[in-house]
Amino acid sequence: MILVPQMMILAQDVDINKETNMVQVDGKDAFFLTPKNKQFLESDYSLENLQHKELAYLKLQKYGSNISYYMVFTKSGNQCTLTGFGTFGTLKHLAKMIAGANLVQDNIVSETEERKFVILHGGTFIQSPVAAPPTERVIVQEPKHSAQPADIGIKGDKIYNNSEMVGVFRQASAAGLTTVSVYNANDAMVCKATHKDGNDNADWDLVLDGKAVTLLYNPASPLEKLFKYLAEKGYL
Repeated sequence: MILVPQMMILAQDVDINKETNMVQVDGKDAFFLTPKNKQFLESDYSLENLQHKELAYLKLQKYGSNISYYMVFTKSGNQCTLTGFGTFGTLKHLAKMIAGANLVQDNIVSETEERKFVILHGGTFIQSPVAAPPTERVIVQEPKHSAQPADIGIKGDKIYNNSEMVGVFRQASAAGLTTVSVYNANDAMVCKATHKDGNDNADWDLVLDGKAVTLLYNPASPLEKLFKYLAEKGYL
């Protein structure tokens, strides 16, 4: 499973128009990789079809010389982390990975190839990807309006709201990143939230209904605030 995509990448002719961000594969227009939140030599990317409809969002994650991209597929919410990038040539590397996996077919993401890609890169599948969610990227802090204020408590790996158990969570740290997997009371995954270790100024990055959401990180009570947001939005 690992060798086949690599062989496909080597066999393909992948070109990028730096002015339009158009990626051509074997001389044919294939997709766009549009820079987002661009800084000097660094950028997130939006994977877009030929009509500029977003198919996935790739968020830059950098820890010293370790560069990776956290990829979230817009329709399904499935996610994975792409690794192996150097300081230079990241755009071409991304384009070759996406083209080599044959992800974009007829202006949409192939569900079959997406699943292979997520498995190949050790990613996560979000349950109940039934309806196609909106494609905009949402930046939020704390919910300003909620139907009912949440009073969150944590006991072990269990999440309580007003003394009622509403979910459980799993927490792990690797490569300078803390990942919190959140499940509701029926053991269905709600989201997977990530945060840079040791950086109180970094935000939570999570996926809800296929949207990439950035939530303000509260260093005094990070998990409680995260779960409070999920509860008041109706996910827990």
